[in-house]
Amino acid sequence: NASFLSPLSPTTMFSLPSLSATIRSLNAMAAARPVAFGATSAAVKTTAADVLVQTAVEGRSLETLDLRRTAVFTLFGGGWMGFGQYYLYCRLFERLVPGTTALASAGKAALDQLVHVPLLYFPLFYSIDALLQGAWARGVACGVEHVQHRLRTELKESLYANWSLWLPASFVGFRLVPPHWRIPYVSAVSMVWTTWWSVLHQ
Repeated sequence: NASFLSPLSPTTMFSLPSLSATIRSLNAMAAARPVAFGATSAAVKTTAADVLVQTAVEGRSLETLDLRRTAVFTLFGGGWMGFGQYYLYCRLFERLVPGTTALASAGKAALDQLVHVPLLYFPLFYSIDALLQGAWARGVACGVEHVQHRLRTELKESLYANWSLWLPASFVGFRLVPPHWRIPYVSAVSMVWTTWWSVLHQ
């Protein structure tokens, strides 16, 4: 059948050479612009995860989405998880604990999960949330109180959920994933994490 072998058939479109060329193209793009590539993947991921939770879990329609909450995840995803974490994971951590041995990777995973996450990641997320909720506009004291309240009431549960996924995932990322793919890898894994965290905050 000639149509089966046409250029637009699934067999041709998804052939191994075509897939290989696509992977090479993505790899070249990630290597050439790792920060922009990572920030884009992180922003798209966090936005998609929150919209998925709101529609599939909470039963909202697209017209009734909590756009303010989605904006928190989008801003945090592109800004910190993309730009910020690239410099943290691929520059600073590599200087502090160079190498990809099992010991070095475990050291970087420990820095990530025991220092970065509780002391920077969650406080920054809650600070962005306070901004979009209007707490900072009511004064510095209101913004600080918003962040402190979220930390007091949610940090423990959020940390336990985070560590259950990210301690092993961070080790794998530092051990096996090239630096220019590290943020897209984090974005892929954190699709699961962001969905779960969004469920916690519905």
